[in-house]
Amino acid sequence: MKRTPLILPALLLAALLLAAACAGEKVVETVVVEREVPVEKKVVETVVVEREVAGEKVVQTVVVERPVEVEKKVVETVVVEKEVKETVVVEKEKVVIATPVPTVVTFFGLPIPKAGEVTGRLPTPKSAANEVVISNPLELRGTGVPGAFDGHFYSQSVQEKFFTTDKAGDPVPRLAETWTVAPDLSYIDIKVKERVQWHGGFGELTADDVVWTFNKGNPGTNPESVTDGGASWVSFLGSNAVTKIDKYTARFTVAQFTVLWDSFLFGQSGLALSVCSKAAYDQKGDDWALTNAIGTGPFRVVSFARDDHLKLERVATVHHALPEVEKLVYRAIPDEAVAEAMLETGAIDIGMNIPLRNYMKYTAMGFKVIGAGAGSFHSITFAGNYWEDKHYVTGAPITHITYANYLPWIGNPFNDKWGNPPAGFTSMTRAKQVRTALAMAYDRDMIAEVLFAGAAWPTYIYGHDINNPYYQSKWDYPYDPAVAGRMLDEVGFPLKDGKRFELPFFIRLGRGDEEIGTAVAGYWRELGIDVQEFRAQYQVFRPQLIARSAASAWIHSAGVEGPQQPWDWPIFGPAHFSSGRPGFNIGLEDKFYADTYYNMAVEPDRAKRIEIRNSIAEYTHEWAVSIGTVAVPAVALINPQRVASWDMPLNLREACCHHPELIKLAK
Repeated sequence: MKRTPLILPALLLAALLLAAACAGEKVVETVVVEREVPVEKKVVETVVVEREVAGEKVVQTVVVERPVEVEKKVVETVVVEKEVKETVVVEKEKVVIATPVPTVVTFFGLPIPKAGEVTGRLPTPKSAANEVVISNPLELRGTGVPGAFDGHFYSQSVQEKFFTTDKAGDPVPRLAETWTVAPDLSYIDIKVKERVQWHGGFGELTADDVVWTFNKGNPGTNPESVTDGGASWVSFLGSNAVTKIDKYTARFTVAQFTVLWDSFLFGQSGLALSVCSKAAYDQKGDDWALTNAIGTGPFRVVSFARDDHLKLERVATVHHALPEVEKLVYRAIPDEAVAEAMLETGAIDIGMNIPLRNYMKYTAMGFKVIGAGAGSFHSITFAGNYWEDKHYVTGAPITHITYANYLPWIGNPFNDKWGNPPAGFTSMTRAKQVRTALAMAYDRDMIAEVLFAGAAWPTYIYGHDINNPYYQSKWDYPYDPAVAGRMLDEVGFPLKDGKRFELPFFIRLGRGDEEIGTAVAGYWRELGIDVQEFRAQYQVFRPQLIARSAASAWIHSAGVEGPQQPWDWPIFGPAHFSSGRPGFNIGLEDKFYADTYYNMAVEPDRAKRIEIRNSIAEYTHEWAVSIGTVAVPAVALINPQRVASWDMPLNLREACCHHPELIKLAK
């Protein structure tokens, strides 16, 4: 069954409260078990005890169920006979029961608490009356150097871009005052607002800052640039330098036009290249600028420690109203349990990385749900499928190291016999069948229900939302591990000693990828895949993607596409084909995606763009090179004792919160 994507916070809240209402009332307590083992070593086990079934045969776990009696101390001894005919003596600890405790189950080794009756009160905020403290789910990084991978503090409204978005996701001016697009789409002139001042006394924003920022940030003009979104910049601008027209106007000479130039490339919720201060860089030097983000926004940096904290204070500007919040503190808290503890104690006022499955607990306590209307697709790409042998723009030859050794999920379009496929298959069709089998081997509905309390929903192919009215169910992969197993048998990978082949699987830490990836890996192991998990921060794996040497499956929520974006937007952008070199790449290069992306980018007829998008969905499903798992709404929790509301415009990427100048404080 399809689930409506929970773009509006109210819808998410309703779904989570419904889940809470359906929960049972019985309490399951955790006790400590001590038993004798043959080697006469005492083993302490943690079990769940259910009183009504005491005396039944159990394996490892005993369940006891009883009503809750508030503030009553309970000490019991239960004797249970196990299937292995051992006698297990279970002695409960002395416990004080104040509230019901959620049942604890596991899902491929992950502890998943079910919704239960929850009581509690909102904590008193520990922040100052004019201050808001926010937990940041991933690493906390920002720089004043264009082209540095650390990116910019644009979500925090320190650094800025030419445009932002409105509620519908359409572009509205931020730094830009006027702009002109050439009739033949060969250039775009942008004039910035006058009298806009840089933080720190570095003077006025001018075209000199614009020219320096984009020539340094575009990998096409600066090969040392490793900016996030570099593939899009080098595709859009190529090696064309940005030039100065007058004091406030710069010209962008376009290599490959895209209709997303204003909303996504130059938009506040789009790619990660903001306008930076040339004067600050020239006066202070590269080392200083790397760790000092100078911007023009309504907040300036007071203190910053990489991956630890970011402290901001509001500033008066000529193009912004004064924010209501005087001070903002972002704390890098990638550990969800730590973030929850800080939310519950009032140490943070806004939690951006609280697990969705626990939202019903916090909404019952009085916390409120907010979001920027965004969501994230969590996809698995089978990296190493580089199917272009000539650069899409220059025609220069391309060689690939990923074809040095045979791997079952990689198809070789240059050698039909690569990997010695069985009769009736080529290298490409054999690999396609392997990837399709893997796409059918895990239960997306179960993952959405168990890991996200039903607030997430299934996805099947990269970048395509099942709830979009243009989506067609023929693009689904049915969950059918039996058929998946027969498909692998057919292409030469039968079970042998319980295994078929090894599959390295990079699981990115943060943003929900770790839990989803763990669940998928569990399903694949049941199919007989020897999954070799590698867990790390994204920046550890990224160099392989830049170098086009990645040759493993990897799970990610990165990419241009989100469930909130229109069906007629160009999809599978420059990070999926060769014209994005030397910028970021998702792990595949395919001329089909280049052709369709650029056709959509210049097609003025919306109906024709939708036809092209449908062909992309068809092709992506057929070749199964980048498959979906679930889509997750990007939301956060606020403590209404400190924050009354945070009403944001639509975010075009996956962040749940941006434009903090829109925060309204509780009175």
